[in-house]
Amino acid sequence: MLWATTGFSKILSGAGILFLLILFQSFLSEMVSIMGIRFDLAIIILVYLSLTQGPTYGVIFGFLIGLLLDVFTPQTLGWGALVKCLIGFAVGSFKDKLYLESLYSKGGVIFFALISNDLLYYIFTQGVNGSTFRTWTNYTLPSAFYTALVGMLIFFGLSRVHLKRSNVEKVSA
Repeated sequence: MLWATTGFSKILSGAGILFLLILFQSFLSEMVSIMGIRFDLAIIILVYLSLTQGPTYGVIFGFLIGLLLDVFTPQTLGWGALVKCLIGFAVGSFKDKLYLESLYSKGGVIFFALISNDLLYYIFTQGVNGSTFRTWTNYTLPSAFYTALVGMLIFFGLSRVHLKRSNVEKVSA
């Protein structure tokens, strides 16, 4: 019975995260952009879940969030899901081989995940051409830095929450 409630709570948590992410992407992402550069909350959450839950959860969440975000661009439907599945699997698979104790290393993982995401997406949907390089330098690199910075702040906040929880559990035990 405990397994069923644990699995059900993971499903509800995942559905809640997907819902909040879609709301953010739809309504709030433009408000936090800097000169048209947005951070990619989907990549931050995908990296976090892949690092904490493993490659299987990363693939499932990557597929779901990629497919939901692809709905906004139906001409490339499915490519975002494929790319985010690959990112979730790669990050989750290499989590034990990476030194992830510092926020800088987690920011680096987010940075490279976003660069990989955009590069694979552009190759799959548009091929390599002159506009790919312009998009890469004008949007992908600034977005990767911005996303990594925001991700580091989110990871810092989450680590503080986990630290407070573990201190409360130690005191109450």
